[in-house]
Amino acid sequence: YLPTGPELATSSPLLSLSFSPLPLLLDFPTVGEPHYAQAIPAELIKDKSVKFHRLAESTHPEVVRSEQDG
Repeated sequence: YLPTGPELATSSPLLSLSFSPLPLLLDFPTVGEPHYAQAIPAELIKDKSVKFHRLAESTHPEVVRSEQDG
């Protein structure tokens, strides 16, 4: 972890629920701050999109169209 000022970067610990006590499998810093995200209406970017793929027309071999397909 790199010092980022008065606070250190937050971490995302990965724990195994298979054992007691819970062993720490991995601890890594998170990137970005989700609370600083801003939402905008889709209409502002939809018409300017270069590509738009319709899910029903997808020919990808691993396409998932619903939760039941997953």
